[in-house]
Formats: sequence, structure tokens, C-alpha cells
Amino acid sequence: MKPPTSSRRQFLNLGLAAGAATLGGGQTSEATPPADAPLPQGIDLEKWNAIRQAPYATGSFETMPGVCQLPGPKAKRNWPDPNKYKNVQKIPGMCQLCSTVCGIIGYVKEGRLIKVDGNPNDPNSRGHLCARGQAALNHLYHPERLLYPLRRVGKRGEGKWQRISWDEALDQIAARLKAVRDSGHPEEFAFHQGRQRSKDALKRFLDAYGTKTQLSHRALCSGNRRAANLTYLWESDWDLNDVEHSKYILNFGSNAFEAHQGHVPFANRIQNGRYKNGAKLVTFDVRLSNTAGSSDEWFAPFPGTDGAIALAMGHAIVEANLHDQQFIDRWTNVTVDQLQNHLRPYTPAWAEKVSGVPAHDIRRIALEFAAAAPTCTTMCNRGSSAHLNGFYNDRAINLLNALVGSVGKKGGWCWSPWGGLDPIVSPPPMPPGATTESVLEDPPEYPLANVWKRMRVGEIVYLYLLQGRAKLQAYMTYNLDSPLTWPEESLTQQVLCDENLIDFHVCINAFYNETAHYADIVLPWATYLERWDLDARASYNLRPYVGLRTPMVEPLGESRDVRDFFPELARRIGGGMEKWYPESTVRQYMETWAANVPENPATGKGGLDRLLEEGTWEADREPFYEPYKIPLTDEELLATEVDQGGIITKDGIGIGIMVDGQAVRGFKTPSRKLEVQSAFIQRIGNNEDCSELIAKSGVTKTKNRPAAHQGHDVQIDDMPTWFLPKELSSLKKEELVMTSFKWNVHNHGRTMNLKWLAEIVHSNPAWLNPATATQFGLQDGDWIEITSYYSEQLREQSPHLNRNDLPSRGGRQQVSTMRVPIVTMEGIHPKAIAMSNSCGHTQYTTVAQAKKHPSQTGHLAGSDLATYRDADWERNMWWEDHSQGNESDWKPNTGNGWNQNKLMPISPDPVSGQQAFHDTVVTIRRVG
Repeated sequence: MKPPTSSRRQFLNLGLAAGAATLGGGQTSEATPPADAPLPQGIDLEKWNAIRQAPYATGSFETMPGVCQLPGPKAKRNWPDPNKYKNVQKIPGMCQLCSTVCGIIGYVKEGRLIKVDGNPNDPNSRGHLCARGQAALNHLYHPERLLYPLRRVGKRGEGKWQRISWDEALDQIAARLKAVRDSGHPEEFAFHQGRQRSKDALKRFLDAYGTKTQLSHRALCSGNRRAANLTYLWESDWDLNDVEHSKYILNFGSNAFEAHQGHVPFANRIQNGRYKNGAKLVTFDVRLSNTAGSSDEWFAPFPGTDGAIALAMGHAIVEANLHDQQFIDRWTNVTVDQLQNHLRPYTPAWAEKVSGVPAHDIRRIALEFAAAAPTCTTMCNRGSSAHLNGFYNDRAINLLNALVGSVGKKGGWCWSPWGGLDPIVSPPPMPPGATTESVLEDPPEYPLANVWKRMRVGEIVYLYLLQGRAKLQAYMTYNLDSPLTWPEESLTQQVLCDENLIDFHVCINAFYNETAHYADIVLPWATYLERWDLDARASYNLRPYVGLRTPMVEPLGESRDVRDFFPELARRIGGGMEKWYPESTVRQYMETWAANVPENPATGKGGLDRLLEEGTWEADREPFYEPYKIPLTDEELLATEVDQGGIITKDGIGIGIMVDGQAVRGFKTPSRKLEVQSAFIQRIGNNEDCSELIAKSGVTKTKNRPAAHQGHDVQIDDMPTWFLPKELSSLKKEELVMTSFKWNVHNHGRTMNLKWLAEIVHSNPAWLNPATATQFGLQDGDWIEITSYYSEQLREQSPHLNRNDLPSRGGRQQVSTMRVPIVTMEGIHPKAIAMSNSCGHTQYTTVAQAKKHPSQTGHLAGSDLATYRDADWERNMWWEDHSQGNESDWKPNTGNGWNQNKLMPISPDPVSGQQAFHDTVVTIRRVG
């Protein structure tokens, strides 16, 4: 199979733009002769001299990594520098510019990081590294990085700051946190994290303090997908599709080539499966993503109908007798007759009516999928799950794997009990878990948010504070940019600015972002290239590993990691917190944590020393295929009991099941089988006692809903089913459904400050289908005003959200309006309108704002512009917008874009709390 011609051409063009200087007469050259060499015939001397220019201005930190000192052809007489990597030190680490945490190698010379590459020892990423990882130099050496603590001296949100010492900052923070704890309400100290990879350090500090109010962004990311997986499996919330060994990959809304949590490792294995194993990739996505465009087939269903298509495929598989009878009978908790009856109404013809996908294609693809079993798998992500029916979408999609018996099979739908680090490593002793309660951390209205794992419902935090349902005396944010990435931008800003709602706000970040703008104290966080962690993701090798993040260079300025200053803060707060920090250095802590990493016989190094040399270690064990068939040992079977259903328990806790006369592990669910039908979710939704079900599963960390949840019952179907949210089922001709997406060079809100990435993507006009544009009298490049509306489904189903604060327009509650230009393309459903996120920063450096020079300077008291300067963007930021807000003067592909979350309403799925980013109904009108 050859790569598509268009993709090949695109890469060639990009390579030409990146590696060649355009000369007079249309010639190109990758290297320029010495200054005194005769000029080649046809060279335009005037153009040559014009592009030579003066050397870039630098700060005292000369030879800034990531900046060519002499732009233009004359600089390239010794390019590339043959001595650049001479005598470099190669230091392993782990990237953190997205959640995939790929292994990296840093090239350090004379104390400076000059290049980052992938670490081939990483078993998950296998030495591959995306554009984000390559932009590490922009991250580390950004002139506007926060390097010193700041204290607010004006009104909150006014942007007036004073540089202070770490002692001053920690003394003030300690005094405020001590006062909160002494008030008897430690839960009124909330720690709110964005993307974090130092779970042990955060848990240690918060448990030692005594607050359980640890908030996250999980519900904005993957709550429904995780809840659907947990319903089937219990022991894992993350499916690891074994695509590398598959023959058929059925993709519902996952943009794995650009924006998946498993990004590089997953994309690599998908392509290996296709090119080396002949796998077919079929994608259902409302938008022609890069993944959809690279698929063998792409279909654009009506938004939110993924589950309907999946159920219709299930109908077709059972009707054609292509289901795996043996797997269903032996390893699921339903019968074929039950499935046949359940799926009977979900015909392909019915699915065509609701989705728009032809019935014959639904049937054909279903039968192709079944024919490839067991080496076939589904895959899905936010495209299917970030809806008000997303939990049901993903349950329906997962069901296809059960029907064809690909669950846990090589090349099939797999998972791993190791969601991160190999359990061989364990951190030093931790304090007892905090037992406080907070409606912010555990809102009682969302039954599946916290019963298996603490997923939380992040998007309701600011709304509940505004409504007076909770109070915060102290709020600490960490690597979080909620004013940009949370729905309802204006509400988030309003709450963060209100000192009556948040009395004291400490922001920990490497950059002055939109969250820092509303803080009282800002602490300069060390980057992932300057700090310690043990880290890993659930691996697509289906076995656990251990990775090391280590300081490649000394932290710049006075930036510090939480591992470094939390012990100091704990000692200042006192009251027993300090006893949980006996280590004298962070390295001592890391040595204890990594002590059990085995010795490498070839080097004689083990523990932390081995990781410092190799970067990662992977256990030599079999992949986690068909774990339900693992026999129980004689030792495990001692003093066990077997009930009438064949479930094996020890001391009342399930450990396995009898199957065909053999004692095996089974699935770690209440039935010890794959739970197609889940009594647990139905009962937990109704606040019933599920202790017996939990005990049989053996996953005893699962909890009943607490007493505070009584009276907040939610009806959850025990079988995979589907419905269309009210506003989508009655969508008017003039209404569209807004969807969101990510570009491959960005994550949600933390990469637009990096010049190499911002130059590639910095603007985000709205996508419209040409037929839709014609309907509204629009052409490519026109400006529109978008008006967004609150969910009618939630208005009925979740009255506790009480959105009477929203104005009404035509009987609908209006969220916001925004003006943007459009681009027209066939690659989107005619009833959808799409905008990417990541754009529209109002803070987060001049690069993120697409400005050559800062318009606000108060926060720069925390930076060191005299030492670090990058005059590259001051001279070469061609995408700066000079229209001053005049739409008629705006030039395409200029400016910093628009924050789509201004339009998005707070929309938690009533089951798990997942934010429904893809259900927002909007109207548009032409302006200008």
C-alpha cells in the first residue's frame, strides 16, 4: 500500500520550504558559498543583499538554542555546523508537551540543551517524536518564561505585578493555607491541576495537608470513554487497541494521527498494522481529520450518531450469524438470544435515517469487520464520547468487539491493568488519604464520575462557585489554563476575578498564562526538561514499563518544581505535614522510588542509575492477551468458595470463575465476565447498595456513592443503547452543530507559545461545507457571527445546573456570540460547523498572541529579558495581524485566532459528567 500522492506531495513541499532558501531566478539552494566566492550566474544581487540583514540581537545568554544568529544565505557558509554535536552529553528524559509522554534524548553541550530527539529505548514511542516534542527548545529557552515569583499589586486581573523572593512567596502561601486548615475546613483549599505527571508529589502534599479537594480536567477530556470501558472491564478505563496486529480497524471519531492521548505510539502501530499487516482502516467522523483522510474509507455521520451506527452493525453481524457464539456464551454475561432481541430494532435502515450513512455500507462494513475476527478492533475517542449521549455511544461501539470475540485477543480490543508505571516501583511512604468532602470534587449529580476512579467533573467547578454551592478560601492551580480551555470563557473569568468567590489564588506555571492573570501569587514552575519524575502511560506493548524524567540542565532563573518546594512549604505550614518529607534531596526520593528497577547485566547498573543511562525499563513479561483465561494457582485456590454462578471468592472477595470445569481469573467484574449487561451501573445510578457486586469483582477500590448523593438518582440503562439529545433530534434548518478539534502541532492550550508550532498553526477560521455556505449566502473568506445556545436536553434532565443566568433568545438560552471568518471544504458534514481549539490566547506570551512585541508588560517582572532574547519572532512573525479588529482589513492566516470555548456551554453528560464539546447548537449570519 502506497501513501496517498497528495500526502507525499505535501511533505515534499514542506521539506522544500523548511530546508531551502529561494534565490533569484527561481533557483533553490541548501547551502551558500563563502562570502568571497563568485556569485552563481543569474543571482539577483539586490535581493541577495536585502535578505542578508543584520545579526539577531541577543541577551547576555548568547547563542540562544533554537535561533539562527545570522539569517539569510550568507549565514549558511558553514551550515550545518559539523561541530555542533561534538562532545555533547546525551541525557534521557520524557516529553510533557502532551499527555503521551514519549521518551526523549536531550543533547546537552556546555550546560545548554541544543537538541531533543526520541529515545529508541522507550518501549511505547520507540524513538519517534512529533513536532511538539521537537519544539522543546522553544519551551525551555523562551524569553518570556516565568523565572521568578510574582505578587499581584493591582486589582485581580489588572495585570500589575511585583517580583518577590521565594521566601516571601512561601511565607505568604503558608500563612494562608495554615489559616484555612485552622478554620476547620481544609476542604476549602482546592488544588486544581491541568495536565500533570507528578501524581505522587501532589497526593503526598494534599493528603499531608488534609484536603481531598483535588480538581482536574478529566471530564473535559475522556470521562465518558473511561466510564464505558470501566462498565465492561472494571480493572481498566483505557482500551489499548492492538492495531499493530489487526486486520480491520473500525474507527469512530478518533483522530489518532493528530490528537489521541496515545498519539505517536498509537499512530505508529496503526500504520504498522496497515502497511505490514494489510489492515483496513475505516473511519466515521463528522469532519475529515488527518486520520479520516488517511483511512481506506471515511464516512461523515450526523453528529452524535456513532452509537446508532455501531448498534446497527451489531444487528447486521448477529443477523448474518457472524457473531462468536462460543465467546459470548463463555465470556460475557448475556446470551446470544438476549443480544438478538436487544439489537432487533437497531437495523441498518434505522441507522441510515438518523446518521445519514447508507444502510448498505453499514451492513457491508459490519460483515467485513466480523470476517476479520478475532484480529479486528474498534477505536474511539472524543469524537464519539464528547456528547451528551457519549457514554452510550462508546458502550455501543465496544459491544462490537464482544460480538465478534476480539476482546483481549492478539490484534483485537485489548487493555492493560497497568495504567502507568510498572508496580515494581513504589514511592516512599505516603500519608493516609484525606477524608474531606466537597461538592466540587464529588458532585452528587454524576453517578459514574467517581465510583471506580476519581474522574471528577471539572467543568462545573466555576458554575458551582458562582451559585454558592461551595466556598474556596484558597485555590492553587497547577499547569492549568482554564480561562482558555474551559467552556464558557466569560463565566470562568468572572469567577476567577471575584475575590468573594476565591479568596486567595496561587498559580504554578512555567509561563504567565490566562490562569496566572487572575492569580494573587504566581510561582515559576520548572519545565519537564529541568525536573524529576518516574512516568509511563498504558503501553501499547501490553506490558508495563518505567520511564525517567530527569533534569537535563539546571533550572533557569529561580524556577522550581513542586517536588523541590512542597517540602519547604509543608515545613512552614507545620502541624505534622513536615514529617512526611524526611528526604534531604529530590534525588534521594527518586533513588528510593526507583530502587527495584532490576540490574542490567550488561552494565551492572540498576535502580535510578540504570534509568539515568537508559531512560526506560520494560519488564520481560508476556503481553496482556486473554487474561481472563489465566488459570488460578493452587495457592490462590486455598480456602476459596464457589457460588452457584461459578464465581470463586476468598474471604468474600472475588478472585475468579469456574469455566468448563477450570478455575480461571475471568474478568474483574461482578459476574467475572465481560459485562455487556451491567446491573452495577443501573443500581449505582439509583444510589442502591452495590457492596456485594463490588466484592465479587475483586476491584475493592470501587465505592458505593456516599450519603451526600442520596436524592440524586440517574436512570442508566443496563444494556448498550442509544438516544439522540433533544436539540439534535429537532435541529432546525437554520441551526448547525458545532464541533471542536485539535491540530497535530498543538495540544489544547499549552503549545501556542512555541514559535515553531505557532508558525505552522496559529489561526482557526470556522469550517463549513460548501452546500451549507450556499444556503447562508456565504463564500470562502466571508465573516460570520456565531451565536451558541444552551442544551435543551440538559435544561430538562439537569435542572440543578440552574442556568437562569443565561439570556433567552427565541425561546432558547443564549450562551455567547463570536465573529470569525470561514473556510469552505467538502470534508465536513453539511449540518456541522467546526473550529479548532488551542487558539485565541489573550496572555501566554507574545508568540501565542501573534504579536512581535508585548502589549502588556507588568508580568514580565517575572521574566529575564536581559538574559534571554529571541529576536527571531520580532523580525519574522509574518502572521501578526495588523487589522486592529477591522474585519475588512484582516488578511487570511494572520493573527492568533479565536477561543472557541467562548461559545461552548457548560454541558456535562448526566451519567459521567463528560463535557459535551460536540453538541452545541449554533446559528450563523453573515457580517460585513
